[in-house]
Amino acid sequence: MIGTRRAARVVPVECPSWCVEDHLADPTMFEDITHTSKSEDVGISSFLKPNGDLLMYAMLQVDPAATDPRLRRAHIGIETGGLPDYHTPEMTERFADDLIRFALQLRGLAATARAHNEAAGDSDPDMDEALRRARGGAA
Repeated sequence: MIGTRRAARVVPVECPSWCVEDHLADPTMFEDITHTSKSEDVGISSFLKPNGDLLMYAMLQVDPAATDPRLRRAHIGIETGGLPDYHTPEMTERFADDLIRFALQLRGLAATARAHNEAAGDSDPDMDEALRRARGGAA
């Protein structure tokens, strides 16, 4: 049953194989049904925030009753800190290519930082204290 108690109707709701929504769990209007896949997400953590934050999530969606015809076709919703933005498959592939380039740049930054730290020696205060103790107090 779809709708409200005053305007309920029985309609077939054919979900794509990837839809994880239970459209019958909460009564809703047919116009409010959106097919949504499981969310794929990525977080980011640091030594200052070891539990990290959710950085971004994405999911497949189809909104069969949308007024915008692009939303009635399968699209990808990508959220980066607010409401999701919607992307065609082609836009999503270009975005994925940008993320791959960014990931490679991150690896380059990590390699440069590692090389710098190795050339400069340990500057970690805990390591400095351990070296001082190992040297018998002479730094």
